[in-house]
Amino acid sequence: FNFKVYLSPQVNAFAMADGTIRIYSGLMDMMNDEELLFVVGHEMGHVVKKHIKKKIMLAYAASAVRKGVASQESAVGEIARSGIGGLLQMLLNAQFSQEEERQADDFGLFYLKQNKINTASAVSALGKLAGLGKGHSFLSSHPDPDVRAKRIQKQVDDPESINEPGIIDK
Repeated sequence: FNFKVYLSPQVNAFAMADGTIRIYSGLMDMMNDEELLFVVGHEMGHVVKKHIKKKIMLAYAASAVRKGVASQESAVGEIARSGIGGLLQMLLNAQFSQEEERQADDFGLFYLKQNKINTASAVSALGKLAGLGKGHSFLSSHPDPDVRAKRIQKQVDDPESINEPGIIDK
């Protein structure tokens, strides 16, 4: 992993396929160290699970299929060329993102448990993100943090349910 901090009041963090993880100082100011370690573990999960690579491959494949269907002179081709076709492509990508976020959350939670850090910090971190409000740019690309926090709370309440996420995709 290649960690760096951007000195910016913005609340954000992201990972790239090559192991790059960037945290904005605004996020660091908002969270305590244990909460921030959940976010770091979450971003590590995106890298380990190869979410970024999969997202790029899915985007290319969806675009190719849409272009292929759109080239047909038919009602289906007309739909693919329309805004509805673009909306369907976005919905497919959004659903994929929700599953990725669940996997990354599980990875971050296990990271806390593995390092003997209070796992409730994952719930409080997500609670702070929920407090940003629905219009915040960070939330536009992530599922509702309140829903995520409730799901993680169930795991925190049952520590035996916090297991090592699959590291290697087959």
